Amino acid sequence: MSAPKNDDIRSALERVWQNSRPEAISRFATLKRFAEKLRSGTCDDVSRDGALLAAHRLSGSLGMFGFNEASSCAAKIEALLSDGPTPDGEVMVSLVERLRMLLEETQTSSGEPERHDS
Repeated sequence: MSAPKNDDIRSALERVWQNSRPEAISRFATLKRFAEKLRSGTCDDVSRDGALLAAHRLSGSLGMFGFNEASSCAAKIEALLSDGPTPDGEVMVSLVERLRMLLEETQTSSGEPERHDS
C-alpha cells in the first residue's frame, strides 16, 4: 500500500475544514453576540461563559487546520475572557473584528486553506 500523496492529504483536510467551517462560523457568532452585549452593557455570566467556550474551541480547531493567525486571535479572546468578569469592550470588539477578517480568509478560491504564521 502506498503512502498518501501531499495533494491527497491537503484535499482531505480541505473537505474536513469545509464540513467544520459552519460550526466555526457559529462559534464566531457567539463571540460577536457577546461583544455586542459587552458594548451595550448587557453582558451576563452565561453569555460570557458561552463566549469563553467558543473562543477556546475556535482556538483549537483553527490551529488544527493550520489557520495559525486565526487560532492565535481566538486564543487572545479566550485569555481576555479569562481575565475577569468584564473584559475591555474595545479590545474585545477589535479582536472579534480581526477574527472575522481571518475567518473570511479561510475560504479561498483555490480550495486550499490559507496558512498564517504569527
